[in-house]
Amino acid sequence: MKRALPGSRMLCTVGDARMAPQRVLCAGRALVVWMAGERPAVLDDRCPHGNARLSAGYVLDGRIVCPAHMWGFAPDGTAHAPGTDVAAPVAHSYKCWISGDRIWVYLPHPVPQHPGAAIPV
Repeated sequence: MKRALPGSRMLCTVGDARMAPQRVLCAGRALVVWMAGERPAVLDDRCPHGNARLSAGYVLDGRIVCPAHMWGFAPDGTAHAPGTDVAAPVAHSYKCWISGDRIWVYLPHPVPQHPGAAIPV
């Protein structure tokens, strides 16, 4: 098990992230959490192309697919427009890991928060 670093937050269970992309509010940020194969992925929950919630999309080949224009975002935030090989605007990605059955994220500049502020919604 990895130890929690200062600025790290627990987001959700691995099982929840496997079932569907999860929207989590954490330290003043809206994040989307999903499983890309056996690895977790965390991005800002906002498509940089169409401003839609990525958490309302679905996972295909390890990428989160935006429900507005079907752009796919890899765990590193790289975007791909449908029908092209063109990389487009990049979504902000976060360092994340699994410890036990939970997905954790490192937020480099956490906003002060109340205990338990990472809330799946």
